[in-house]
Amino acid sequence: MRIILIGFAATGKSSVGALLADGLRLRFADVDSLVENDAHMSVAQIFRQKGEDYFRALESDALRRLTDIDGIVVACGGGSVLSDDFARFAEGSTVIWLTADANTVKSRLCGGRPLFDGLSTEELSRRIAERERIYRRYADVTVSTDGLTTIQTADKIRQIIAL
Repeated sequence: MRIILIGFAATGKSSVGALLADGLRLRFADVDSLVENDAHMSVAQIFRQKGEDYFRALESDALRRLTDIDGIVVACGGGSVLSDDFARFAEGSTVIWLTADANTVKSRLCGGRPLFDGLSTEELSRRIAERERIYRRYADVTVSTDGLTTIQTADKIRQIIAL
């Protein structure tokens, strides 16, 4: 079993993914954490010092390393779906798209998100809308995290996938 969480920044992929993996007794991997470990710097530092293209290359490498691992929940970065390798990575997995409206995302952003820090709610709404088509393309299941805690979201996912 492979469960992949996708979605915009601050929709809860990392925190929900860790809880979901724990509850299902599966391994957990966070793509952004893997990138940070590979680069020996935070995502924000990578963007500032090396740029988005460098980050995306590291992200693609992390996806490739996780591609054939079974028994895992993977929390993807918000832009992981933009990778040329994402379709191969997602093949044979249950892909769950976590959503949240722009107000929720804005309230959850707490710095360290170079592409989104400081954006207005309207700008965030536009950015979310720009990616929806791509998320929808890969998603087997869509779960709104608006108004839910991470525990409630993980429980909802377990109920939906009936495990």
